[in-house]
Amino acid sequence: VNDTIEDINLYLNQLGPEGGIAIAEALKINHTIKDINLEHNNLGPEGGKAVAEMLKVNKTSITINLRVNDLGPQGGIAIAEALKVNHTLENLNLYCNELGPEGG
Repeated sequence: VNDTIEDINLYLNQLGPEGGIAIAEALKINHTIKDINLEHNNLGPEGGKAVAEMLKVNKTSITINLRVNDLGPQGGIAIAEALKVNHTLENLNLYCNELGPEGG
């Protein structure tokens, strides 16, 4: 586990749901990364759910940018549930994710 990196910027890397799931799994056990930029990676609802599961256990991350990832209502609902138990996140950007009324 890397213990020195504090910021990770993966903007526009075409990660897709699989890449989002892999990054979220890695962030579950990382204790140094504070700022995460996953903007414009087409994570989709499954990637959003994986990020939500990470947020439930990650106690380090302060800022997460999830702009333009097509999370949809399912991803939005999962992240909202995760925020109920995460007390360290200070900044969350969900701009342009088609959350709709049920996911927002």
